[in-house]
Amino acid sequence: MDPHYGYVWYCGGGLLISQVTVSHATREAVEAYHRFEEAVLRDCAVELKAAGGLFVIHDWRELESYDGVARTVWQERMRRRPKGYLRGSVVCVERANALLKMAVQAANVVASLTHGAKVELTTELAPVLARYGVDRPPSMAPSRISMRP
Repeated sequence: MDPHYGYVWYCGGGLLISQVTVSHATREAVEAYHRFEEAVLRDCAVELKAAGGLFVIHDWRELESYDGVARTVWQERMRRRPKGYLRGSVVCVERANALLKMAVQAANVVASLTHGAKVELTTELAPVLARYGVDRPPSMAPSRISMRP
């Protein structure tokens, strides 16, 4: 758990899940997430190659806004990575205001052009988790991801 971002879990098989617990994303939030992602890319390189790259499910339902520099840093980090590191992503946003949608769409353009990956935008997390075989234990609220690192 990083207080600037929230939670990130590597589930194996090339699947990574992140859950934002802040309502406003800052540069520190973006850097916290990307430090974890880069550790997964480094430490699980063989597994990721076999899986065809990293697939990420972002639970950004708590997110309402972000700093402009946060978006810039996010896109720069994606551009610096080797082609094909990302095979796809789903971003779940509940408060999908125009600014947040624009940021996800910009990330989709970067992911598509740089890495050939598609970013899907949704407001429903449960069907996405089910599609990728992610379960929550009964002790967790149905709207929250429950895996721990």
